[in-house]
Amino acid sequence: MNAYVSTELSMIQMLDPQRHELALLQEAFLNKGGTIEVLQGPSFRPPPIRHESPPQKKTAKPKSGPEAAAPVWLDKMAQRDIEREERAKERAKERVELVDRIRKLAETMCYAQAILRTGMSRRSLQKIAVDGGFTFQPVISKGRANLKVKTIDEAKDAKDAERIRAFMEIGLSRNQAMTQVGLSFKTFARILAKFDIDYPKRRAGPHPAFFAKQG
Repeated sequence: MNAYVSTELSMIQMLDPQRHELALLQEAFLNKGGTIEVLQGPSFRPPPIRHESPPQKKTAKPKSGPEAAAPVWLDKMAQRDIEREERAKERAKERVELVDRIRKLAETMCYAQAILRTGMSRRSLQKIAVDGGFTFQPVISKGRANLKVKTIDEAKDAKDAERIRAFMEIGLSRNQAMTQVGLSFKTFARILAKFDIDYPKRRAGPHPAFFAKQG
């Protein structure tokens, strides 16, 4: 114990010259007008320990708005598409049934008889016949002893239809085209309906003298 104390005293005595020199320097600094500022020590204090409960997990809330309504909207679109396809199939089925029914009537009837039976227009019946690839029975003239069936020259009808279209394009009226082709009103109307020619009923065409009548 005494040895420890003596060692400490020896170390203090060894520092006496340095302390004396530091004291002289300090005194000289103060004599020159210097000041010594004593700084405060650190004032930081750690915050107290807070005991908090563990954070709770957040549960996802159900989405609302356009994103949530998207599946329902898609379902409605799909439903409309399905309904549209079903209606198209139903119309196609009805069309097939109608064509079959008119086809059976055409086996024994002419246009006039089919019009009375169905109430449909001649134009509608002709379109169905063209689409279905069948023809109606020709009209048999009554009041004659020898009944003759009027035959139709399909090649001539096609040629007359081409000429009628040409006259329509250059601006001839119906009467002028009828005269140039050399057809009766009934035959002219039949060809218009047969080949679906939409000839204007009123048109101020050029004078027929400019067009040579062909045989």
